[in-house]
Amino acid sequence: MQVATIAELLEVFDLRMMVANVLNRESFMNQEITKAFHVRRANRIKECLNKGSFADVVFRLDDGCLPAHKPLLISSCSWMAAMFRGSFMESYIEEVSIPNTSAACMRGVLEFLYCGLLTPSPGLEPIELIILSNRLCLPRLVALTEQHAVDELLQLSAKGGDIDGQVLAYLELAQFHNAKQLSAWCLHHICTNYNSICRKFPKDMKVMSADNQKHFEKQRWPPVWFLKEEDRYLRSQKEREREEEILRKQHTKRDALLYKGLCRRLSPTQELCPCTSTPSVPAFE
Repeated sequence: MQVATIAELLEVFDLRMMVANVLNRESFMNQEITKAFHVRRANRIKECLNKGSFADVVFRLDDGCLPAHKPLLISSCSWMAAMFRGSFMESYIEEVSIPNTSAACMRGVLEFLYCGLLTPSPGLEPIELIILSNRLCLPRLVALTEQHAVDELLQLSAKGGDIDGQVLAYLELAQFHNAKQLSAWCLHHICTNYNSICRKFPKDMKVMSADNQKHFEKQRWPPVWFLKEEDRYLRSQKEREREEEILRKQHTKRDALLYKGLCRRLSPTQELCPCTSTPSVPAFE
């Protein structure tokens, strides 16, 4: 009851309702209240991020600045905690520079640290966010960004767009920055469309790493043995068609010669009936 009283004094009505449900043995009703509370909490935190309210640090980026809040950063990210609580210069200055990072990318990181969600924005580059997330030791954000990148590629492909070049660009960057799910998807796409990608991007395929080249040779579709068998089958089919054409011409020529020879042996007054191939009998008058 003390918790309920304090919650009512502080106007935390969600907590007051949850305590009442527990006392009434209706705890199952607290699930919806908890979900609604977290949604409102995330919206309020995001509003603080957007407006810069109560900010105590500013990140200077390549294309602008973003205000942030050290307590939320420290509680959500070990990398940030080490930077702001350790003996680094960033622990006592109000402006922190993060080079080679766009504002859209950093905003994606901050929204994840504040709310635990990835909110894609129009200017957000998935591979840039993966690089920054890996740098900040945020594997969960890396995984969410991988899913977002694949979803974007699939949507573009469904609309008829060509994604092969983008997949090639993603592959080795994803491998280098520990985006294992995205790199596995890129390898599968390249192996599945191996022939067409080799025709469109021969130079890019040749400069791939030795491990990737080995993977392509092993997993490519169609495989080499299938292409050899297909080529053998097509050559055999052409040879058979050529032989059948030669035989057909020989039969036609032989039939023509037989017809001419038969016509020469007939008398001038006899005619060859086209239906029965026998001399026609003249009618009696």
